[in-house]
Amino acid sequence: MLQVVKPNHKTKSIRKFLHIILAGLFCCICCGPLLAQVKFYTIVSESPITAHQTFQVQYVVEGGNSIRQFVVPRFKDFEVAEMFDYSTSSFGQGHALDTYSKIIVLIASRKGKFTVPGASAIINGKQMHSNAVPIAVKAGVPGMNNINPDDIDTEEESLLHPGDDIKDKIEKNLFLRVETSKNSCYVGEPLMVTYKAYSRLNVNSQVVKRPSLTGFSVMEMVDAYDGKPEIEKLNGRSYYTNLVRKVQLFPLQEGSYTLDPAEVESVVHFVKTNEPANKKRTPSLNNLNATPMYPMAVDHRTVLRTAPVTITVKPLPTANQPADFSGAVGQFKLTVKPPPAPIHTGDLVKIQVTVSGSGNLSLLTPPVIKWPRGVDTAEPAVKENINKYVFPLSGSKTFEYSFAAPDTGDYVIPVARMPYYDPKEKKYKTAVSDSITMHVVPGVKKVVNDAELVVNQGTGIDPRVYYFSLIVLAIIGAIVYQVVFLRKSKKKEIAAKAVAPAPVKEAPPGPEQIVTGLLKNAKLALQANQPPIFYREVQQALWQTVRDTWQVLPSKLNKYHTTQLLADKGVPAETIRNFSAVLDECEWALYTPDQSINSMEALLEKAEGLLKELMEMSRQS
Repeated sequence: MLQVVKPNHKTKSIRKFLHIILAGLFCCICCGPLLAQVKFYTIVSESPITAHQTFQVQYVVEGGNSIRQFVVPRFKDFEVAEMFDYSTSSFGQGHALDTYSKIIVLIASRKGKFTVPGASAIINGKQMHSNAVPIAVKAGVPGMNNINPDDIDTEEESLLHPGDDIKDKIEKNLFLRVETSKNSCYVGEPLMVTYKAYSRLNVNSQVVKRPSLTGFSVMEMVDAYDGKPEIEKLNGRSYYTNLVRKVQLFPLQEGSYTLDPAEVESVVHFVKTNEPANKKRTPSLNNLNATPMYPMAVDHRTVLRTAPVTITVKPLPTANQPADFSGAVGQFKLTVKPPPAPIHTGDLVKIQVTVSGSGNLSLLTPPVIKWPRGVDTAEPAVKENINKYVFPLSGSKTFEYSFAAPDTGDYVIPVARMPYYDPKEKKYKTAVSDSITMHVVPGVKKVVNDAELVVNQGTGIDPRVYYFSLIVLAIIGAIVYQVVFLRKSKKKEIAAKAVAPAPVKEAPPGPEQIVTGLLKNAKLALQANQPPIFYREVQQALWQTVRDTWQVLPSKLNKYHTTQLLADKGVPAETIRNFSAVLDECEWALYTPDQSINSMEALLEKAEGLLKELMEMSRQS
């Protein structure tokens, strides 16, 4: 019988006291510098601002390894329009620095002097508060040089005086414009496009055709197009403006692209009068007996279109292009965050490689890393932390690698490199991370509690033996049952085969059957009039076809790599453009809930034809 020697009460007290002292010393040595590095502060994007203007407040935590109970204050003087998180990690000078930001988009409701209050949080176990920031709000219309809304008299502009031409009146006071940040760019270089409606008339409008942006990867810059007008001055005149669409585009291939027009159907409510245009309509006692005006309402329907705009996409320079260049365009930094120490043999190790900066972040692929011998990693998990509301697109993209810690020793992960093209300086650069060293120590042996060593005093047999015996008996019983059952089933199967006719081999499914299966859920969503599910199912069918047909890794399933792959496989350019157009239409439709059955049916027909075409090409190749 196993005898367990238990320490006496005095020995336990001494050990406990020593553990407390050692733990305290460890916390003072290791945690003291970390706490000293923690910063918690508030930043306001601009001041002063204009009434009804949006602005950003950032609550930033630097060097916080543990952030809990983050409390955002109440903004009694402002309206909250948006709230999101943003975090980055960097490694340098022997330690990792994490930065976390809580970003709130506020709207100033009135003029005056206010204070943006600070936030509070428990950071690394300590209650902390950020600073308050004073802000001034002045009167006026945001971003419009203090234009007075009274400058736009829609009722007066909508009067049709004798001799006025309706067509000329509309051309001067109601139109659509498309604005681009540039008309010439490189492949992968961000481009901002804004479709906007301008009006000085009494009008009701509805978007009937949204522009298709074929040949580009699209990032929406607006969450919802709510139809709230703003005031803008153009060529010396003030207009009410409404956003039709505002996006960032990332060209996928070189060439010349004409942006499709946006179409808006409008009904202008004119009032026809026989009063001359230069006569002021000021009521007075002297003109009560004057000739009446005889006003008459006239509704005029018109369809507005944006003028065609051509974007020239240039190929990236081949001179001095690095051999491992993978399409990154912008300005970037590269950091590698090591796993926390200590690392024991067999531990699950996670290493984060983060690309931060501005550019085509959403299209970036993992940087090439030369892993040391003994380290076997799978495809990384990808996390994007992107601020889509700014141009060019900025934020970070993190690739997290997981693997089992190898045998004991030091393992050096050399510097990671990611070449990119900087369109501002028009040259190739390389983002470089620091190298890191992993110290792998022997695994920690499991400490067995005293209670686990206590055995049955009566029999001298460990109780776990009984449990193990029961499990073994259950397994044996299951095996015996399966053997008997299988024998009976086999006899019945042999008897059935003796009288049954030989099975007929079914022909493999053709492209039409495969496409029908892929779009089955999309058709059900269409019948149930569920646009979000419909468009997601169409997207899924396209990506699944590309993935299964050409064995594409999940990390490569994006427009940039897919269009390059299709081009390399000899897929016609027209088919590639249709592929991008269907994906773009799905992306756009998910942002706009007012989709008609006719548009969904047309897209389904287009997707069916495209999928059949891709499958036929894959079979021929």
